[in-house]
Amino acid sequence: MIEIIRRLIELIHSKLAKKNHVILYGWPNHEASTIALESALRNTDVERVIILISGDSPRYSLKYGESTIQVRKNSFRGLWLFLRAKYVFFTHPCFVRHFPNDVISINVWHGMPIKRIGRMLQRKQDIQAKYTISTSPFWQGIIERSMPPKDAVLMTGLPRNDHLFISRETVMDHLDLDRSQRLIAWLPTYRKSVRGELRLDGNHYESIFEMPDVDPIILNTLLKRNHAILWVKPHPMASSLSAREWSHIRIIEDESLVEDGLSLYQLLAASDLLITDISSVVIDFLLVDKPIIHAFPDIEEYRDSRGFSVEPIEDFFAGEVVNNQEELLKALEMELSGTDPHAKKRRAIRDLSHVHQDDQATQRLLKAIDLM
Repeated sequence: MIEIIRRLIELIHSKLAKKNHVILYGWPNHEASTIALESALRNTDVERVIILISGDSPRYSLKYGESTIQVRKNSFRGLWLFLRAKYVFFTHPCFVRHFPNDVISINVWHGMPIKRIGRMLQRKQDIQAKYTISTSPFWQGIIERSMPPKDAVLMTGLPRNDHLFISRETVMDHLDLDRSQRLIAWLPTYRKSVRGELRLDGNHYESIFEMPDVDPIILNTLLKRNHAILWVKPHPMASSLSAREWSHIRIIEDESLVEDGLSLYQLLAASDLLITDISSVVIDFLLVDKPIIHAFPDIEEYRDSRGFSVEPIEDFFAGEVVNNQEELLKALEMELSGTDPHAKKRRAIRDLSHVHQDDQATQRLLKAIDLM
């Protein structure tokens, strides 16, 4: 029944005249690429920008343009506006799997796929756009194998990465933080998803850190001693676990960022160090040339379940790999002391991964599809 409805929607989509409107279909609401695209689209000739959101939009300090509106995804109005728009930018599967020729559809996705996705993972593709985007020839080949477009992979860079170039001082002042304080970002990817495609990748640890033995009290003591704040951003597809906040550990959710008037990537721009496992944020963070720690205790289990788009994956680790709390604390002490033993390898992976190392990805993308 769902497939019949989808095909009916695609038939209607192909018959309707299109308006000079843009649909931004991102997830989660107000993710960084959506924000970057909306801002740049104000300087184009499009008549209206429609941001399709899930549920009610949280209160936010982000100021959108006069021609921008927000509409629920799961509403008749949202579907109708989608079907009439000439341009569609999306990060995840939307109402249709195939777009008519008079729609300029762009799969913005949400990062270069270090882990297997699309055809690499399922041997099928949920949705095919006219264009997808990449950051370099190396990643272009992987995008073509996992999410091949009808037309071309545009090597423009990712819109969200433009936010990495905001000044650290601007973000620190916005958050009323001491500029001398060190900021550390921890972005684990999910192991057990609770929305979207339900799956278990690697080992699922009942911890916001996705590590089995991290004692927040011990970690907090190290951070306090080093005048550092750690903010942890759980993956939006991960299960919600109860967590308290310590003096130097903060738990960040998408809604709280929006209420602060920041995107996730603007907060990353102010961070001095990234901790993650196999999240695509690794490739993005290379642009700011700051240390990375890979907290990845279940590499082999992850390889056997989800798998990686590049092998051996160890060649693409841009920093120290830690498997337990002892190794994590040692790596943190080393990086916070100013030692940066992985800088050379990190920069080599950056140059392989990014043709453009600037804040102009959104502009390049809009020019490539004749919107600028």
